Amino acid sequence: MDLNLITHWRPQPGRVVEWGVTDACAASAAGAEINRDLPPTTMQDRHFRRARIAAENGDPQSPWIGIAFDFDGPLDRAAMTRALTKYVRRHDTLHSWFSFDAAMADPSDPNFPVRRHVVPPETIDLTYREGQELSDPEDVRALVERKFATETSGLGWPAFVFGAVEHLSPQSPGFTLFHAIDHAHTDMYSMVLTYAELRARYAAETTGTDIELPAAGSYAQLGRAEQELSATLTMESPEVHEWLGYLMRSGGSFPGFALPLGAEDTPKPAIGSRFELADDIECEKFGAVCKENGSNFIGGIFTALAITEFELAGRDKFIALSPVSTRSEADTFSQGWYVNLIPVGIDVGEQQTFTQLAEIGQQAYHRGKSLLHVSVQQVIDVVLAAMGEAGASTGITKTLTPPPIVSYIDGRRTPGSETYVETNATGIVGGKETQIASMWINRVQTGTWMAISHPDTPTAHESVTRFAKHLANVITTVATQGDYSISRASGVA
Repeated sequence: MDLNLITHWRPQPGRVVEWGVTDACAASAAGAEINRDLPPTTMQDRHFRRARIAAENGDPQSPWIGIAFDFDGPLDRAAMTRALTKYVRRHDTLHSWFSFDAAMADPSDPNFPVRRHVVPPETIDLTYREGQELSDPEDVRALVERKFATETSGLGWPAFVFGAVEHLSPQSPGFTLFHAIDHAHTDMYSMVLTYAELRARYAAETTGTDIELPAAGSYAQLGRAEQELSATLTMESPEVHEWLGYLMRSGGSFPGFALPLGAEDTPKPAIGSRFELADDIECEKFGAVCKENGSNFIGGIFTALAITEFELAGRDKFIALSPVSTRSEADTFSQGWYVNLIPVGIDVGEQQTFTQLAEIGQQAYHRGKSLLHVSVQQVIDVVLAAMGEAGASTGITKTLTPPPIVSYIDGRRTPGSETYVETNATGIVGGKETQIASMWINRVQTGTWMAISHPDTPTAHESVTRFAKHLANVITTVATQGDYSISRASGVA
């Protein structure tokens, strides 16, 4: 599956069809009862507080995740309405909306909790309306961007948008389905599941057949389990000590991108850049070298990243925050934000080659995964509660600024991956202002590529291109030569 900023997405023109909940459903949902037995997850809580602060400050934001993909043949509106209604009713996180205990409260104050309202699923009904016929792809993109930006807040309901564009071109019949929802209810893997489920549901509705889907799980239940775990954390907890070790590597926070981005003074509009890292044959060879040296592919990727940072910026202590799934077996097909950020810290030390460092990189990834169920924000809360001003003096602050991330996904194993290309399946994220560069590394059937979201400045374009080319060289050199010699001179390329 591809990944694009909404500003880069280029849909086909056509007639727009939009789905939404019925007026009766919306009116009923507005009075949905609060369920304090189902608190938000830690990620949801922080997400809503940041979104509220941004809104109050008038800062641009795009707290949603979207997806778009094509169908062959004419759009059966009634069949798609049934498919979407059944999909929404099936996943409990889609029935929730959130509010603050005190409407005028300071959203950064944890004494004012975020609470969940639950819409009874049996009351949820969707309907469609005919939209405009648009002949310019940019007009379609702008309309979809506006809907995603204005109709997906989790502090109201519904937090999701569904629509379709019936293609005008006789050379490309069919339609494109587009969908977005507040990030509080989803992650990119959930979008992959959405792709697979909606394709299956629509096919069943158009043919009059039944489908059997795995259990949906319950993301709404996760917040309670997290709250119970948080209550057990103390300054003596091993997870707290482990996280503090990573935080102290960088003075209480996490480092930014290894090269300058030209946005040190103020945030700049974000843009996405994409780079090919290796083809499928090179990936197989790279993975084989990793395996021979005590690592696997993902450990090798982080090792290559550590080498790249060391050679370009002289950083001998690499650390990244990487999203990993927190799904249990029961949640395998559930919609939700099943993600925690784990630290991956690799000391290059005196290692001379990739093969000498690969096992260290793999161990670093496994060590980070031991913190799978404890977030850095939970640890910060524990430290500041226990140490007060003494904790703050270490550089740890109440709210950690969202750090740049390094995400790795093996897309070859995701549901429906064999049809991504033919359906033009793409994940869509919002463009906003930023001062950081985050990386998404994706392995697919044809190789491995990397998307980098970064400030749209000449300096950043030069830096991310330099970084990506260097990383690709490390990976392909390992693949073709069986190893890579680490240069001890900073700024070698």
